[in-house]
Amino acid sequence: MTRAATLVFPVSTPEGRAYLDAALARREPVVAASCDPCDPIAGKAPWRRLPLVHESGFLPALRALIQEHTVGQMFAGAHMVHAAVSDTVRMHGLDLRIVNASTIETAYARWDDIFARAETWRSIILAIEGRAPDLPFLAGAIRLAFDLFGESYDDKLAAMLACLLSAPGGDIVEIGTLFGRSASVLLAGRALGSAARRVIVFDPWSAEIGAQSDLPDALKAYTARTDFDTIARAFEATFAAIAPQGAFAAFRAASAEGRAWYAGAHDLEHVRLKSFDAIAPAGAVALLHIDGNHDSGPAMQDVDLWSPLVAPGGWCVIDDYCWRYGEGPRRAGDALLARWGDKVARAFVVGGCLFVQRGP
Repeated sequence: MTRAATLVFPVSTPEGRAYLDAALARREPVVAASCDPCDPIAGKAPWRRLPLVHESGFLPALRALIQEHTVGQMFAGAHMVHAAVSDTVRMHGLDLRIVNASTIETAYARWDDIFARAETWRSIILAIEGRAPDLPFLAGAIRLAFDLFGESYDDKLAAMLACLLSAPGGDIVEIGTLFGRSASVLLAGRALGSAARRVIVFDPWSAEIGAQSDLPDALKAYTARTDFDTIARAFEATFAAIAPQGAFAAFRAASAEGRAWYAGAHDLEHVRLKSFDAIAPAGAVALLHIDGNHDSGPAMQDVDLWSPLVAPGGWCVIDDYCWRYGEGPRRAGDALLARWGDKVARAFVVGGCLFVQRGP
């Protein structure tokens, strides 16, 4: 029995191309169509030119294509096409099923979810600081952050914005960033509660430096196969488009190299991501986010090197304080609490991360 083919129309949209590639990878029978004067997919699959959906020739051309290729279903990656073909199927009794939701309806649903999450973020921030940014700001921060791959989630990211509301002036420093999900939130919130701060990121994007001995062997192998060069390129591309010049710097460097640069004892110009301006350190850190190598030695070293720079009223955030694979972040966090002692103004755990505010 011949399998019914899927029509991808219009195949010229990013959504259409993505669906076509996935269908071809699944070895499903597929035919592409668009209103372009020539094939936009360069022969990847059978392609036909269709008239615009409002033109009188569209229905007969669609019927002919369905018959020729035994089309039983359709992916409509443009919302106007989705609406028009849905009406056509209903009005003319075509035996054609549209397999996807309308792209604009999907966008509506996504923003409904984002604003609902923003309400949750606002509740978390209010519980920590007693005041919070407006919902549109929070929704925008969520949208950008979760367009990026990462393993920082709502509770932690909301708490980081809360910290910035009470943090003093100074630099925001992040040790370990991957694609930059948390860095995007720090950049969005850099002016909360104080004059605009700069965000400075250090990440070696290196399998060797990032190797964590506390991980199970299978997870070590996954880390070893990670394409860190692509991640670094993606990070730079993301922030090149959104970071104000002079407000953001990033270095492909390990934490210890970054600390030496911050003290003026080391030149990192050769590993500075060139999409961002060269800047001079403020000399004090308003918020320090430690999310580098989680083994005990590197995690403790990050705290030893960087925590003395946190200004009074500033925050240190230690990722994965509650880490299922080892004790490195917990030991580093406990050492910080012991070091600051009665100078700890506040300390709490949110989203598995330790937040510590340095008192006056």
